Amino acid sequence: MFIIRLLSGPGNFIDKLALILGFLLIGVFSIIIHELSHGYVAFLNGDMTAKIAGRLSWNPKVHFEIKGIILLLLVGFGWAKPVPINTMNFKNYKKGMLTVSLAGVTANFLLAAILALVLFISAKIFYLTSINNVFQQFFLVFLYTLLTVGIKINLMLVLFNLLPVYPLDGYNVLNTLFPRNNLFQQFMIKYGMIILLIIIGLGFLGRIIGVPWLDIFGSFSDLLTDMVEKIVSEGLKI
Repeated sequence: MFIIRLLSGPGNFIDKLALILGFLLIGVFSIIIHELSHGYVAFLNGDMTAKIAGRLSWNPKVHFEIKGIILLLLVGFGWAKPVPINTMNFKNYKKGMLTVSLAGVTANFLLAAILALVLFISAKIFYLTSINNVFQQFFLVFLYTLLTVGIKINLMLVLFNLLPVYPLDGYNVLNTLFPRNNLFQQFMIKYGMIILLIIIGLGFLGRIIGVPWLDIFGSFSDLLTDMVEKIVSEGLKI
């Protein structure tokens, strides 16, 4: 499990508590901003369905999806309830579909970039600040978790959602570029969820039997860990 891998590192109870809270906060926020971006861009394209349904809200309760949160804990990314969209309301169907489909991953990528910049600038704070009390310890671990885990979660969301598999954003982008009722659409609507389950299942199997290349997301997560460490090391030089 992703959360267990996070907690397996060194640290006392205060560190673990700050890590869990930071992980949950940035994880839920990243998933919500993904769905909100879909809704707002759909609104800009002429569709008010999400607004009427009350889904253009920062309230986590209106977006909460238990299966998506469980997946977040398991593999480091998840989902919220999809924002309702009526493509018939788009002023321009193709433009609307493409911009709405790419809105979520664009928001996650930009958020990851902002977090990376803040981490780079503030790296010395985490490594050179002397800790005098538990409150300072908690705050530093919490903030460090928000930044480092936030970068990983958001880039994992980008990778996951760009998979050309129904019902993900990558599928919607490709399907929009193809003629309507094409073979790709028919195949993915029928088998897309099965393919997703196989991909996720292979990831768990790969970790269990020691074949890491089967775990696409785990391998990507390891690369992101190296990237975050590089950001910190470069930040310490300034």
